Amino acid sequence: AAAFLAVTLQRACHNSFIEWAKGDAGVAAYTVSSVIFVAQAACVFIGWGLAYSQGGSGDLKKCADPTILRKFAHIGMIYAMGDIFEMESVNYIDSSTYTVLSQSKLIITALLMQVVDGTKQNMMQWFILFTTSAGMLEYVLVGKSKGAGMTFSTVGIALALVKVVISCYVAVLNQKALKKDSNPFPVQFSALKVSWAATSLVYMIVKDGFLGNWDLFG
Repeated sequence: AAAFLAVTLQRACHNSFIEWAKGDAGVAAYTVSSVIFVAQAACVFIGWGLAYSQGGSGDLKKCADPTILRKFAHIGMIYAMGDIFEMESVNYIDSSTYTVLSQSKLIITALLMQVVDGTKQNMMQWFILFTTSAGMLEYVLVGKSKGAGMTFSTVGIALALVKVVISCYVAVLNQKALKKDSNPFPVQFSALKVSWAATSLVYMIVKDGFLGNWDLFG
């Protein structure tokens, strides 16, 4: 219950924290790539710690098993791409606009689960999905109508929508991979985060290194 509450609060405040970190600047002072890389690198160490605490050195060794790492490599790479689109979109739209766009995630995920995984939703589940999405959309729009207007940008909206589609697709892929793999969750988690962090590092070096001024962290 505590873990569920923590994850729910983190996702609910996620975009607001990102926008808050920008301060009054139109564009974030930090590099987008560094935020993604540091977060995922930290998750790798957390995963290793959880693996050791639950399964000892045996599970810790599994975290470096090439077979397991390859199994989750493509999923981590896709997750990293979703993070890149999300963080880049923050420089073009505000958190409320992103929240409105992201409400389509529930519906898209349900559709993809039916296509990719064969998991179908019944009428009541579809009703709950649409009601929840509509309720969140109304809450955000009403809140913004009482304050400043929402920030719209063609580029930002496009980036956010691509992020939503990627996020939904990779969530379905990840669910299938977790079901097929018999290793403890901390091992799966760390394997996923290794490729996620590695992809983020490559993006950081290319974008803010070779294509930038080598100020990797801003």
